[in-house]
Amino acid sequence: MVKTLDAISHRRSMGVILKAPDVPEIGEAIARLRDAGIPVVTLVTDIPLSRRIAYVGMDNRAAGATAAYLIDQWLGGGAGAVLLALSRSAFRGEEEREIGFRSALRQFAPGRELVEATDTDGIDAAVRDKTVHILQDRPDVSAVYSIGGGNKAILEAFEYVGRTCQVFVAHDLDRDNLELIRDRKITAVLHHDLRQDMRRACQAIMQAGGGIDGRIETNPSQINVVTPYNIPNQHIF
Repeated sequence: MVKTLDAISHRRSMGVILKAPDVPEIGEAIARLRDAGIPVVTLVTDIPLSRRIAYVGMDNRAAGATAAYLIDQWLGGGAGAVLLALSRSAFRGEEEREIGFRSALRQFAPGRELVEATDTDGIDAAVRDKTVHILQDRPDVSAVYSIGGGNKAILEAFEYVGRTCQVFVAHDLDRDNLELIRDRKITAVLHHDLRQDMRRACQAIMQAGGGIDGRIETNPSQINVVTPYNIPNQHIF
């Protein structure tokens, strides 16, 4: 990724819209782009200490807290641990969702345990294998908050061990999640309007280049709770 960003800085661009881990190497590459006069907007997951001009996406801590609220309400006072599935801990957006979720769940249900599955990169085979191992070791896991994707693989793991997931909250209305929520295999999807986000990202780049007036701002996207009964007509793939 660093090589790609450096290549862009050499061949020129009006701007870069970037989803990347919050690691020093990426921050340094963003700085080199800015030194070359190329504005960078971070999308979905932020790199706040970098020289990006804006972040476009949801408030990830609020999203995590929303997931905790939904899972607590649906599980009620029943027993059961929650599987917290991430793709890669270096993504700040995922980290902030996790922080928001843990903080809110401690408030709502301080006795409920969290079991973490991470560093799978959202790859189905890795997600499935890790989830099977966790479910075999933890028969008390009854709910899932999937931050990092691979949701079909998570459900396949539950099927493999012969158990049902009582509550499953996921992110983004992609093809897999659209199918899963229509089939009621997941309970809810936390979704934001990616088309609107892309418009805002392009607007920030145009503002940075003087193409349109106005101050460049970072405002969180609206968090929408999608159920089988309110699937948007314009879903995003």
